[in-house]
Amino acid sequence: MKVVIQTVLNFEGYRGYRSGEFHVRDIDFKADANFAVSIVAYEWIQQQWRETGCRDMVIEKVSWNEENDITEDVKHIEPTVQDDLPFE
Repeated sequence: MKVVIQTVLNFEGYRGYRSGEFHVRDIDFKADANFAVSIVAYEWIQQQWRETGCRDMVIEKVSWNEENDITEDVKHIEPTVQDDLPFE
């Protein structure tokens, strides 16, 4: 499923709007569309954050297909780190 994601991010007082088309797995989209798109949006926002030099960032608005607001869903996503190191 292709969706258009729009973001409004504030980097240290500078607001920026970006829009892009992304692919979301159909099986994930059918299970929970907002959550599936939120994961893709979160990954894209992290990429934008790295491109700006990891400056302080505030997520102001995230939506998909111009009508579905997923701002709060994206703000609540936290990455999980697998702790599978071979030593204790």
